[in-house]
Amino acid sequence: MLVTSSSARAQDPLRSDAPVTPAGFRVAPAGQELGVPRFATGFQGPLGSALSPDGDQLLSVSSGAARRQSVDLFDLQRGARSDAVTYDATKALGESAFYGVAFSPDGRRAWASGGGQDVVHVLSVKDGQLSETGQIAAPNFPAGLAYGRTPRGPRLYVANNLSGPAVGLNPPGNSVTVIDPDAGTVLKKIDLGAALQPFGVAFARDGRKAYVTNWLGRNVNVIDTTTEEKIAEVALDPDPLRADHPSAIAENPRRNEVYTANANSDTVSVINTESDQVAATIDVALVPGGPKGANPDGLDVSPDGRTLYVAEAGENAVAVIDLDTRRVRGFVPTSWYPADVDVSPDGRRLVTTNTNDSGAGPNPCGPLTPRTDCPAPDPENDRSDVRDSQYSGSMIKGSLTTVRLPFKPGRLRRLTARVRANNQARARAQRKPAALNAIKHVIYVIKENRTYDQVFGSLNEGNGDASLNLFDDRSAPNHRALARRFGLYDNFYADAEASADGHNWATQANSTDYVDKTWPINYSPRPRGSQRAYDFENVPLAQQFLTEPLPSDPSVFRSAAAQTVGYLWDNAWARGVSYRSYGEYTRFPGDCTQPRDNASDTTHLQARFGDPVDVEYPGYNMSCSDHVDREPEWEREFREHEANGSLPALSIVRLPNDHTNGTRAGQSTPESYMADNDLALGRMVDTLSHSDYWDDTVMLVTEDDAQNGPDHVDAHRTLALVISAYNQRGGVDSTHYDTSAMVATAEDLLGLPPMSIVDQRASRMWPLFDSRPDSSPYKARQPEVIPFGQPDAPRNPPTAPMARQSASWDFTKEDATPEIGLNQAIWKSIRGRRSEMPAPRHEHIIGSQPNDEEGESEER
Repeated sequence: MLVTSSSARAQDPLRSDAPVTPAGFRVAPAGQELGVPRFATGFQGPLGSALSPDGDQLLSVSSGAARRQSVDLFDLQRGARSDAVTYDATKALGESAFYGVAFSPDGRRAWASGGGQDVVHVLSVKDGQLSETGQIAAPNFPAGLAYGRTPRGPRLYVANNLSGPAVGLNPPGNSVTVIDPDAGTVLKKIDLGAALQPFGVAFARDGRKAYVTNWLGRNVNVIDTTTEEKIAEVALDPDPLRADHPSAIAENPRRNEVYTANANSDTVSVINTESDQVAATIDVALVPGGPKGANPDGLDVSPDGRTLYVAEAGENAVAVIDLDTRRVRGFVPTSWYPADVDVSPDGRRLVTTNTNDSGAGPNPCGPLTPRTDCPAPDPENDRSDVRDSQYSGSMIKGSLTTVRLPFKPGRLRRLTARVRANNQARARAQRKPAALNAIKHVIYVIKENRTYDQVFGSLNEGNGDASLNLFDDRSAPNHRALARRFGLYDNFYADAEASADGHNWATQANSTDYVDKTWPINYSPRPRGSQRAYDFENVPLAQQFLTEPLPSDPSVFRSAAAQTVGYLWDNAWARGVSYRSYGEYTRFPGDCTQPRDNASDTTHLQARFGDPVDVEYPGYNMSCSDHVDREPEWEREFREHEANGSLPALSIVRLPNDHTNGTRAGQSTPESYMADNDLALGRMVDTLSHSDYWDDTVMLVTEDDAQNGPDHVDAHRTLALVISAYNQRGGVDSTHYDTSAMVATAEDLLGLPPMSIVDQRASRMWPLFDSRPDSSPYKARQPEVIPFGQPDAPRNPPTAPMARQSASWDFTKEDATPEIGLNQAIWKSIRGRRSEMPAPRHEHIIGSQPNDEEGESEER
């Protein structure tokens, strides 16, 4: 049992310095925000919540990448966390908590799903204290759960999201576990038929039926609670743009209806529980008719049954829906990524559970900090709790926002206007410079994991910190020369925390509900980290679903990670724009020798494979050299295209080796890997600039994520390059950009529409383009450090800093290594064993400025 103090703060929505997300959306929640101290244990990545029957307490299930997941108890009267039960990822079974939570009718007991631990946690709630009193086996991967009074007595229904252990794949589940909550025993497992990862559970208001969403489909299972058998299936809509990826579900206490949050389609389906038919589909988008991306993922109904509240993770808002008219009345701003919402039994308070709070700032007591007033951690131990306070995927805590109800029309109009302003919903179209109408081709290069300061920190032209510059002109001469010539972007941020969501952001300008809920488990310390397989990019055919077709091409089945409209190449395909993939979303090859077959079935492009994919180009594999294996293969094809006049309009090229292989003894040094990556990039630009395509091509370069490396502004800040004959020489652009801004720039250059609300609203990277081309070519620089791939490339000795730790890490998949440890190893290999890597900072993204304003005066 853990008791910690919490913090409560009111928010001033009119502050111009309000914190922003990487995408540039301001975070200025209405009402009061409750959180926990930065270094407190638990409350990291909350996904699900439940209010006590009296409305005075709230339980939240925190399912983040931290070592310790938790069930957190908040006293809403005091505005503070009163207790928490934590679950340690490093224990033998990989203790876990995931999403589902429910109170008993008397408020003295509760239950929480255990995710990959395959249990339901039984909890006691008494006098503001929370304790676990037992566990009930509920394999596999229990997710949503609900308590209901049925004709057979009180029951817990638990959605089994998987059907077996995650060994390479995530075998989709198709069952519901029925539990007697009084006896604490499993009574039955209900077969749901098709295996589509059941997720959310709700009972009809009379308890005679239960409804379970299929996360990987567009339907809802109906269960007769008397026979405890599935009796029907509700098809939400044949069009995935109207009903896709049903996630949360909630019942109406006054009407015979339940509601599903369709996360990928920005809609809510209304199901009549008498007829088990869809009565209505409600569009909950902030701007109806536009791209998707609001990501509705939680909902609740007012006690009088007349109002539905929907959490929208992508808009940082709650939609307020009039159930009489089936129309959205307005929106309420929340903190970052609202995941669930609850209405108090008296209907006077709305509580939103936010996965990320709006108060993450610098972390001065990080590993190897120079400060003397901090506890001495073990920075080389990935099982240390210190990791949780350093890694960007786990250091940001959750929050609750509470707002008084009801909303009078004038107040709701003002709150809605605030949401629109926060999210740039009415951003004006940014006209492409006329000279760029000459551009016919985009080469989009995606690299791995570096921050701005690590590569550009010592460039005097931009906002850098030279003390954090690890890769300079010795190992990254081309990156730095390209920035000096074609322009420096010193305010560019990765939208992602890790590769799992990073490659999704880089290729679809979005990260779906499925990705955001499950990647933290995969990135948790083991054994919890092995409870969910990595299924976020190179997804095998077995994990692509007939129930998830691409709207523009029904022959292409999507994986759970893909948004409804698919990826950048799907956008191109639907508009007749030619494209080719070099290693992005293809199989991770076992080695770098011929013959290769990187097409196979490991992508969402199965039905179109062959021509659009270079099967000879290696995907992610740290044993393949960027300048020996990857760039020459790209160049070989480029020369053929030049000879034939057949260069695809869009080329997506993966250059991953700036990830490095750490300091494992016998492996090439981090600087050598960076030199390999740098030389490959330089040669690509050299080849392009000496070709016939130089005057009609733009090359865009960025990282999939910044992986929490050192940066004096924020650990999300990363490098970006825009390279063409039309670039101004030596310019600096300090506009706030993000990954989606680069995607949007590529789309505008090729005449493609935006795929999500994020790239639709993103700033285009136009300022450093000139009206006339400068066709002088670029000549690649040879790094002073011998690149990996050459026989005499420098190797890590057995005594290299953290060589022992590096030897135990898995470099076969991106981000399988402990992120903080890898960055420390890289730092020490370059700066010396005794050097101290500064703590990562998160000041620019999601605010460093405390707000001491009190109350909700701005809403009255």
